[in-house]
Amino acid sequence: MAVRIGHYPDSRSENKGTEPEGVEFGLYGSRRFLFVGTERSSFVAVYEIPPIGDPIFKQVLPGGSGPEGLLAIPSRNLFVTASENDARGDVLRSALTIYELGGTSDYPTIVSTNRSDRTPIPWSALSGLSSDPVDPNIVWTVSDSYYAEGRIYKMDVSSKPAVILDEMVVRDKRGNTMTTDLEGIAARQGGGFWLASEGSGSCSATDCDAVNTKNLLFRVDAFGVVQETVMLPAEVNAIQRNNGFEGVAVTGSGSDEVLYVAFQREWNLADPSGWTRIGRYTVATGEWAFFYYPLDAVTSPNGGWIGLSELTSLGGGRFAVIERDNQGNIDAAVKKLYTFNVSRVTPQSASELVTDPTDPAFPALTKTLARDILPDLEAPKGLVIEKVEGLTVLRNGDTLIVTDNDGVDDSTGETQLIHLGPVF
Repeated sequence: MAVRIGHYPDSRSENKGTEPEGVEFGLYGSRRFLFVGTERSSFVAVYEIPPIGDPIFKQVLPGGSGPEGLLAIPSRNLFVTASENDARGDVLRSALTIYELGGTSDYPTIVSTNRSDRTPIPWSALSGLSSDPVDPNIVWTVSDSYYAEGRIYKMDVSSKPAVILDEMVVRDKRGNTMTTDLEGIAARQGGGFWLASEGSGSCSATDCDAVNTKNLLFRVDAFGVVQETVMLPAEVNAIQRNNGFEGVAVTGSGSDEVLYVAFQREWNLADPSGWTRIGRYTVATGEWAFFYYPLDAVTSPNGGWIGLSELTSLGGGRFAVIERDNQGNIDAAVKKLYTFNVSRVTPQSASELVTDPTDPAFPALTKTLARDILPDLEAPKGLVIEKVEGLTVLRNGDTLIVTDNDGVDDSTGETQLIHLGPVF
Protein backbone atom coordinates (compact mmCIF):
# COMPACT_ATOMS: atom_id res chain seq x y z
CA MET A 1 0.00 0.00 0.00
CA ALA A 2 2.77 2.44 0.92
CA VAL A 3 4.60 1.74 -2.35
CA ARG A 4 1.46 2.21 -4.43
CA ILE A 5 0.73 5.68 -2.98
CA GLY A 6 4.36 6.91 -2.99
CA HIS A 7 4.77 6.76 0.81
CA TYR A 8 7.25 3.90 1.11
CA PRO A 9 10.36 4.90 3.17
CA ASP A 10 13.03 3.09 1.18
CA SER A 11 15.81 4.14 3.56
CA ARG A 12 14.04 2.13 6.28
CA SER A 13 13.88 -1.13 4.34
CA GLU A 14 16.63 -2.73 6.43
CA ASN A 15 14.87 -1.73 9.65
CA LYS A 16 11.13 -1.69 10.18
CA GLY A 17 9.84 -0.44 6.83
CA THR A 18 6.65 1.57 7.26
CA GLU A 19 6.78 0.83 11.00
CA PRO A 20 3.14 0.59 12.14
CA GLU A 21 3.29 2.36 15.50
CA GLY A 22 -0.27 2.79 16.68
CA VAL A 23 -3.74 1.32 16.35
CA GLU A 24 -7.14 2.72 17.34
CA PHE A 25 -10.73 1.49 17.17
CA GLY A 26 -13.92 3.55 16.99
CA LEU A 27 -17.62 2.69 16.89
CA TYR A 28 -19.30 5.36 14.74
CA GLY A 29 -23.00 4.60 15.08
CA SER A 30 -23.27 1.04 13.80
CA ARG A 31 -20.01 1.25 11.81
CA ARG A 32 -16.80 -0.09 13.31
CA PHE A 33 -13.51 1.44 12.15
CA LEU A 34 -9.92 0.41 12.73
CA PHE A 35 -7.11 2.96 12.29
CA VAL A 36 -3.46 1.91 11.81
CA GLY A 37 -0.77 4.61 12.01
CA THR A 38 2.55 4.18 10.15
CA GLU A 39 5.29 6.17 11.82
CA ARG A 40 7.83 6.08 8.99
CA SER A 41 5.37 6.40 6.11
CA SER A 42 3.32 9.07 7.88
CA PHE A 43 -0.15 7.93 6.89
CA VAL A 44 -3.05 6.23 8.64
CA ALA A 45 -4.73 3.24 7.00
CA VAL A 46 -8.48 3.07 7.69
CA TYR A 47 -10.41 -0.22 7.72
CA GLU A 48 -14.06 -0.98 8.37
CA ILE A 49 -14.69 -4.07 10.50
CA PRO A 50 -17.72 -6.09 9.33
CA PRO A 51 -19.72 -8.27 11.76
CA ILE A 52 -18.20 -11.34 10.08
CA GLY A 53 -15.09 -11.63 7.92
CA ASP A 54 -11.89 -9.73 7.29
CA PRO A 55 -11.36 -5.97 7.72
CA ILE A 56 -12.29 -3.97 4.61
CA PHE A 57 -9.77 -1.34 3.52
CA LYS A 58 -11.43 2.08 3.10
CA GLN A 59 -8.77 4.77 2.58
CA VAL A 60 -5.48 6.31 3.66
CA LEU A 61 -5.21 9.57 5.58
CA PRO A 62 -2.18 11.85 5.10
CA GLY A 63 -1.05 13.98 8.02
CA GLY A 64 1.99 15.16 9.91
CA SER A 65 5.32 13.35 10.12
CA GLY A 66 5.28 10.33 12.42
CA PRO A 67 1.62 9.92 13.48
CA GLU A 68 2.07 8.05 16.77
CA GLY A 69 -0.94 9.29 18.71
CA LEU A 70 -4.33 8.13 17.35
CA LEU A 71 -7.64 9.08 18.93
CA ALA A 72 -11.16 8.19 17.76
CA ILE A 73 -13.92 10.59 18.89
CA PRO A 74 -17.11 8.91 17.61
CA SER A 75 -19.40 11.24 19.58
CA ARG A 76 -18.29 14.08 17.30
CA ASN A 77 -17.71 11.99 14.14
CA LEU A 78 -14.00 12.83 14.40
CA PHE A 79 -10.64 11.11 14.36
CA VAL A 80 -7.41 12.86 15.45
CA THR A 81 -3.71 12.11 15.00
CA ALA A 82 -0.70 13.60 16.77
CA SER A 83 2.56 13.58 14.77
CA GLU A 84 5.75 13.55 16.81
CA ASN A 85 8.41 14.88 14.44
CA ASP A 86 9.22 18.56 14.76
CA ALA A 87 12.24 20.10 13.02
CA ARG A 88 11.67 23.59 11.65
CA GLY A 89 15.01 23.55 9.86
CA ASP A 90 13.91 20.44 7.94
CA VAL A 91 10.56 22.08 7.13
CA LEU A 92 8.79 19.68 9.51
CA ARG A 93 6.42 20.67 12.29
CA SER A 94 4.58 18.49 14.73
CA ALA A 95 0.84 18.72 14.27
CA LEU A 96 -2.59 17.64 15.38
CA THR A 97 -4.60 16.61 12.33
CA ILE A 98 -8.38 16.34 12.62
CA TYR A 99 -10.49 14.25 10.24
CA GLU A 100 -14.28 14.12 9.97
CA LEU A 101 -16.29 11.09 8.84
CA GLY A 102 -18.36 11.78 5.74
CA GLY A 103 -17.95 12.95 2.15
CA THR A 104 -15.56 11.38 -0.32
CA SER A 105 -11.86 10.62 -0.05
CA ASP A 106 -9.55 13.02 -1.90
CA TYR A 107 -6.26 11.30 -1.09
CA PRO A 108 -4.04 9.88 -2.49
CA THR A 109 -3.77 12.07 -5.57
CA ILE A 110 -1.51 9.55 -7.38
CA VAL A 111 -1.45 5.74 -7.30
CA SER A 112 0.52 3.24 -9.36
CA THR A 113 -0.67 0.21 -11.25
CA ASN A 114 1.04 -3.17 -11.05
CA ARG A 115 4.15 -4.43 -12.76
CA SER A 116 3.98 -7.73 -14.60
CA ASP A 117 4.88 -9.52 -11.36
CA ARG A 118 1.76 -8.02 -9.71
CA THR A 119 3.71 -5.74 -7.38
CA PRO A 120 2.99 -2.01 -7.62
CA ILE A 121 5.30 0.28 -9.59
CA PRO A 122 7.41 2.05 -6.94
CA TRP A 123 7.46 5.84 -7.14
CA SER A 124 8.20 8.87 -4.99
CA ALA A 125 10.17 12.16 -5.04
CA LEU A 126 8.54 13.50 -8.22
CA SER A 127 10.40 16.52 -9.56
CA GLY A 128 9.07 17.48 -12.99
CA LEU A 129 6.07 17.25 -15.31
CA SER A 130 5.56 17.29 -19.07
CA SER A 131 2.34 16.79 -21.00
CA ASP A 132 2.39 14.30 -23.85
CA PRO A 133 2.45 15.92 -27.34
CA VAL A 134 -0.15 13.45 -28.66
CA ASP A 135 -2.28 11.93 -25.88
CA PRO A 136 -4.19 14.62 -23.93
CA ASN A 137 -4.58 12.34 -20.91
CA ILE A 138 -0.91 11.43 -20.45
CA VAL A 139 1.67 13.32 -18.42
CA TRP A 140 5.30 12.30 -17.98
CA THR A 141 7.14 12.78 -14.71
CA VAL A 142 10.57 11.95 -13.22
CA SER A 143 12.09 11.16 -9.84
CA ASP A 144 15.04 13.09 -8.46
CA SER A 145 18.36 12.07 -6.89
CA TYR A 146 16.87 10.38 -3.83
CA TYR A 147 16.91 6.99 -5.59
CA ALA A 148 20.14 7.67 -7.56
CA GLU A 149 18.82 5.88 -10.65
CA GLY A 150 16.68 8.29 -12.64
CA ARG A 151 13.21 7.09 -13.60
CA ILE A 152 10.63 8.33 -16.08
CA TYR A 153 6.98 7.62 -15.26
CA LYS A 154 3.97 7.57 -17.59
CA MET A 155 0.91 8.89 -15.78
CA ASP A 156 -2.78 9.01 -16.77
CA VAL A 157 -4.30 12.18 -15.31
CA SER A 158 -7.82 11.73 -16.72
CA SER A 159 -9.05 10.23 -13.44
CA LYS A 160 -8.64 10.99 -9.76
CA PRO A 161 -6.40 9.72 -8.40
CA ALA A 162 -4.03 9.87 -11.36
CA VAL A 163 -2.52 6.51 -12.24
CA ILE A 164 1.15 5.75 -12.96
CA LEU A 165 0.94 3.24 -15.81
CA ASP A 166 4.57 2.52 -16.63
CA GLU A 167 8.17 3.24 -15.62
CA MET A 168 11.48 3.52 -17.45
CA VAL A 169 14.90 3.51 -15.80
CA VAL A 170 17.29 5.93 -17.53
CA ARG A 171 20.22 3.96 -18.97
CA ASP A 172 23.18 4.50 -21.26
CA LYS A 173 23.48 2.67 -24.58
CA ARG A 174 25.25 -0.23 -22.89
CA GLY A 175 22.28 -0.76 -20.61
CA ASN A 176 23.97 0.61 -17.50
CA THR A 177 21.94 2.63 -15.03
CA MET A 178 23.06 6.20 -14.36
CA THR A 179 23.33 8.26 -11.19
CA THR A 180 21.30 11.38 -11.91
CA ASP A 181 19.35 14.12 -10.19
CA LEU A 182 16.49 14.53 -12.64
CA GLU A 183 14.76 17.86 -12.05
CA GLY A 184 13.04 18.39 -15.38
CA ILE A 185 11.49 16.56 -18.32
CA ALA A 186 10.24 17.76 -21.69
CA ALA A 187 8.51 15.42 -24.14
CA ARG A 188 9.77 15.89 -27.71
CA GLN A 189 7.70 16.10 -30.86
CA GLY A 190 8.02 12.74 -32.56
CA GLY A 191 8.93 10.83 -29.40
CA GLY A 192 11.53 10.68 -26.70
CA PHE A 193 12.43 13.27 -24.09
CA TRP A 194 14.90 15.85 -22.91
CA LEU A 195 15.83 15.42 -19.25
CA ALA A 196 17.57 17.95 -16.99
CA SER A 197 19.90 16.61 -14.28
CA GLU A 198 20.96 19.06 -11.59
CA GLY A 199 24.64 19.23 -10.70
CA SER A 200 26.32 20.20 -7.45
CA GLY A 201 29.42 22.21 -6.70
CA SER A 202 31.04 24.18 -3.94
CA CYS A 203 31.52 27.66 -5.35
CA SER A 204 31.04 30.34 -2.74
CA ALA A 205 30.91 34.09 -3.19
CA THR A 206 34.72 34.20 -3.34
CA ASP A 207 36.09 30.91 -4.61
CA CYS A 208 35.41 27.51 -6.19
CA ASP A 209 36.79 24.33 -4.65
CA ALA A 210 35.23 21.55 -6.66
CA VAL A 211 32.54 20.50 -9.08
CA ASN A 212 30.97 17.35 -7.69
CA THR A 213 28.53 16.52 -10.48
CA LYS A 214 27.79 18.51 -13.60
CA ASN A 215 24.49 19.94 -14.77
CA LEU A 216 23.54 17.83 -17.76
CA LEU A 217 20.86 17.57 -20.41
CA PHE A 218 20.05 14.08 -21.69
CA ARG A 219 18.23 13.34 -24.92
CA VAL A 220 16.64 9.94 -24.40
CA ASP A 221 14.55 7.79 -26.65
CA ALA A 222 11.06 6.47 -25.92
CA PHE A 223 12.61 3.66 -23.83
CA GLY A 224 14.74 5.92 -21.60
CA VAL A 225 18.05 5.16 -23.34
CA VAL A 226 20.39 8.16 -23.54
CA GLN A 227 21.17 9.19 -27.12
CA GLU A 228 22.95 12.48 -26.45
CA THR A 229 24.42 14.33 -23.47
CA VAL A 230 24.77 18.12 -23.34
CA MET A 231 26.96 20.04 -20.89
CA LEU A 232 27.13 23.71 -20.03
CA PRO A 233 30.00 25.79 -21.47
CA ALA A 234 33.32 25.29 -19.70
CA GLU A 235 33.33 28.84 -18.36
CA VAL A 236 29.96 28.26 -16.70
CA ASN A 237 30.96 24.87 -15.28
CA ALA A 238 34.04 26.52 -13.80
CA ILE A 239 31.92 28.61 -11.46
CA GLN A 240 29.34 25.97 -10.64
CA ARG A 241 27.65 25.79 -7.29
CA ASN A 242 24.63 23.88 -6.01
CA ASN A 243 21.13 24.80 -7.18
CA GLY A 244 21.59 24.30 -10.90
CA PHE A 245 19.11 22.93 -13.46
CA GLU A 246 15.51 22.93 -12.18
CA GLY A 247 13.45 22.46 -15.30
CA VAL A 248 13.74 22.05 -19.05
CA ALA A 249 11.43 23.07 -21.90
CA VAL A 250 11.68 22.33 -25.60
CA THR A 251 10.42 24.37 -28.54
CA GLY A 252 10.39 23.40 -32.20
CA SER A 253 11.60 20.13 -33.69
CA GLY A 254 14.21 18.82 -36.09
CA SER A 255 16.69 21.51 -37.08
CA ASP A 256 14.61 24.13 -35.24
CA GLU A 257 14.70 22.39 -31.85
CA VAL A 258 15.71 24.73 -29.02
CA LEU A 259 15.99 23.97 -25.29
CA TYR A 260 15.47 26.29 -22.37
CA VAL A 261 16.59 25.48 -18.82
CA ALA A 262 15.86 27.15 -15.50
CA PHE A 263 18.60 27.49 -12.91
CA GLN A 264 17.28 27.30 -9.37
CA ARG A 265 19.31 30.14 -7.85
CA GLU A 266 22.10 32.58 -8.62
CA TRP A 267 25.66 31.29 -9.07
CA ASN A 268 27.55 33.53 -6.67
CA LEU A 269 30.76 34.08 -8.61
CA ALA A 270 29.01 35.64 -11.58
CA ASP A 271 25.38 36.38 -10.81
CA PRO A 272 24.14 39.30 -8.72
CA SER A 273 22.01 38.57 -5.69
CA GLY A 274 18.35 38.08 -6.53
CA TRP A 275 18.95 37.08 -10.15
CA THR A 276 19.10 33.58 -11.58
CA ARG A 277 19.64 32.30 -15.11
CA ILE A 278 17.44 30.99 -17.87
CA GLY A 279 19.66 29.18 -20.35
CA ARG A 280 18.95 28.68 -24.05
CA TYR A 281 20.59 25.83 -25.97
CA THR A 282 20.28 25.66 -29.75
CA VAL A 283 20.49 21.98 -30.63
CA ALA A 284 21.58 22.39 -34.24
CA THR A 285 24.57 24.62 -33.43
CA GLY A 286 25.40 23.54 -29.87
CA GLU A 287 25.40 27.18 -28.73
CA TRP A 288 24.50 28.34 -25.22
CA ALA A 289 23.18 31.78 -24.31
CA PHE A 290 21.59 33.16 -21.15
CA PHE A 291 19.02 35.54 -19.74
CA TYR A 292 18.64 36.85 -16.21
CA TYR A 293 15.42 36.21 -14.32
CA PRO A 294 14.55 38.42 -11.29
CA LEU A 295 13.65 36.51 -8.12
CA ASP A 296 11.21 37.71 -5.47
CA ALA A 297 12.54 38.89 -2.12
CA VAL A 298 12.54 36.54 0.86
CA THR A 299 9.50 37.19 3.03
CA SER A 300 9.20 34.03 5.13
CA PRO A 301 9.41 34.57 8.91
CA ASN A 302 11.95 31.72 8.90
CA GLY A 303 14.19 33.31 6.25
CA GLY A 304 15.60 30.86 3.71
CA TRP A 305 15.92 31.49 -0.01
CA ILE A 306 13.87 31.97 -3.18
CA GLY A 307 14.43 29.99 -6.37
CA LEU A 308 12.91 28.42 -9.46
CA SER A 309 11.80 24.80 -9.53
CA GLU A 310 10.22 24.22 -12.97
CA LEU A 311 10.01 25.62 -16.49
CA THR A 312 7.44 24.89 -19.18
CA SER A 313 6.78 26.33 -22.63
CA LEU A 314 3.45 28.03 -23.33
CA GLY A 315 4.19 28.64 -27.03
CA GLY A 316 4.93 31.83 -28.92
CA GLY A 317 8.06 32.56 -26.89
CA ARG A 318 6.15 32.48 -23.59
CA PHE A 319 7.23 30.34 -20.65
CA ALA A 320 5.93 29.64 -17.18
CA VAL A 321 8.01 28.94 -14.08
CA ILE A 322 7.42 27.91 -10.49
CA GLU A 323 9.05 30.39 -8.13
CA ARG A 324 9.09 29.38 -4.48
CA ASP A 325 10.83 29.66 -1.15
CA ASN A 326 12.34 26.69 0.67
CA GLN A 327 9.82 26.93 3.51
CA GLY A 328 6.71 24.95 4.36
CA ASN A 329 3.83 24.90 6.80
CA ILE A 330 3.17 28.30 8.43
CA ASP A 331 6.63 29.50 7.30
CA ALA A 332 5.72 29.18 3.59
CA ALA A 333 5.36 32.59 1.96
CA VAL A 334 6.30 32.47 -1.75
CA LYS A 335 4.72 29.78 -3.94
CA LYS A 336 3.91 31.40 -7.29
CA LEU A 337 3.57 30.82 -11.01
CA TYR A 338 5.13 33.51 -13.21
CA THR A 339 5.33 33.91 -16.97
CA PHE A 340 7.90 35.64 -19.17
CA ASN A 341 8.41 36.15 -22.90
CA VAL A 342 11.74 35.77 -24.70
CA SER A 343 10.52 36.93 -28.13
CA ARG A 344 11.98 40.43 -27.90
CA VAL A 345 14.98 39.70 -25.68
CA THR A 346 18.30 38.47 -27.10
CA PRO A 347 20.26 36.18 -24.77
CA GLN A 348 24.00 36.49 -24.41
CA SER A 349 26.93 34.09 -24.36
CA ALA A 350 28.63 33.58 -21.00
CA SER A 351 32.21 33.82 -22.31
CA GLU A 352 32.74 37.55 -21.93
CA LEU A 353 31.39 37.56 -18.37
CA VAL A 354 34.21 35.38 -17.09
CA THR A 355 36.73 38.18 -17.50
CA ASP A 356 34.78 40.37 -15.09
CA PRO A 357 32.35 38.40 -12.93
CA THR A 358 31.61 41.52 -10.88
CA ASP A 359 29.94 43.13 -13.90
CA PRO A 360 27.45 40.62 -15.31
CA ALA A 361 25.43 41.80 -18.25
CA PHE A 362 22.92 39.14 -19.28
CA PRO A 363 19.71 40.73 -20.59
CA ALA A 364 16.92 40.80 -18.02
CA LEU A 365 13.53 39.18 -18.53
CA THR A 366 10.30 40.75 -17.34
CA LYS A 367 8.06 38.44 -15.36
CA THR A 368 4.29 38.57 -14.84
CA LEU A 369 2.45 36.92 -11.97
CA ALA A 370 0.01 34.30 -13.25
CA ARG A 371 -1.13 32.76 -9.97
CA ASP A 372 -0.25 32.65 -6.31
CA ILE A 373 -0.50 28.91 -5.60
CA LEU A 374 -0.10 29.14 -1.82
CA PRO A 375 -3.91 29.01 -1.40
CA ASP A 376 -3.97 25.90 -3.61
CA LEU A 377 -1.39 24.23 -1.36
CA GLU A 378 -3.43 25.22 1.68
CA ALA A 379 -6.70 23.92 0.21
CA PRO A 380 -6.23 20.26 1.30
CA LYS A 381 -6.08 21.69 4.88
CA GLY A 382 -2.95 19.78 5.83
CA LEU A 383 0.57 21.06 6.34
CA VAL A 384 1.71 23.24 3.42
CA ILE A 385 4.23 21.24 1.37
CA GLU A 386 7.50 23.03 0.69
CA LYS A 387 8.59 21.61 -2.64
CA VAL A 388 6.32 22.36 -5.59
CA GLU A 389 8.50 20.79 -8.25
CA GLY A 390 6.41 20.04 -11.34
CA LEU A 391 4.28 22.17 -13.69
CA THR A 392 2.67 21.41 -17.03
CA VAL A 393 -0.28 22.49 -19.16
CA LEU A 394 -2.54 19.93 -20.82
CA ARG A 395 -3.91 20.40 -24.33
CA ASN A 396 -7.30 21.40 -22.87
CA GLY A 397 -5.63 24.25 -20.97
CA ASP A 398 -5.71 22.60 -17.55
CA THR A 399 -2.61 23.44 -15.52
CA LEU A 400 -1.16 20.78 -13.22
CA ILE A 401 1.35 21.10 -10.40
CA VAL A 402 2.93 18.34 -8.31
CA THR A 403 4.89 18.35 -5.06
CA ASP A 404 8.08 16.45 -4.20
CA ASN A 405 8.00 14.35 -1.01
CA ASP A 406 11.78 13.80 -0.79
CA GLY A 407 11.42 10.03 -0.89
CA VAL A 408 9.58 10.14 2.46
CA ASP A 409 12.88 10.97 4.19
CA ASP A 410 12.43 13.83 6.69
CA SER A 411 9.05 14.38 5.07
CA THR A 412 5.38 13.65 5.64
CA GLY A 413 5.43 11.56 2.47
CA GLU A 414 2.43 13.44 1.12
CA THR A 415 2.31 14.13 -2.64
CA GLN A 416 -0.25 16.56 -4.00
CA LEU A 417 -1.06 16.54 -7.73
CA ILE A 418 -3.30 19.58 -8.12
CA HIS A 419 -5.44 20.55 -11.11
CA LEU A 420 -5.51 24.36 -11.26
CA GLY A 421 -7.72 24.83 -14.31
CA PRO A 422 -6.90 27.26 -17.15
CA VAL A 423 -4.29 29.46 -15.43
CA PHE A 424 -2.57 30.64 -18.62
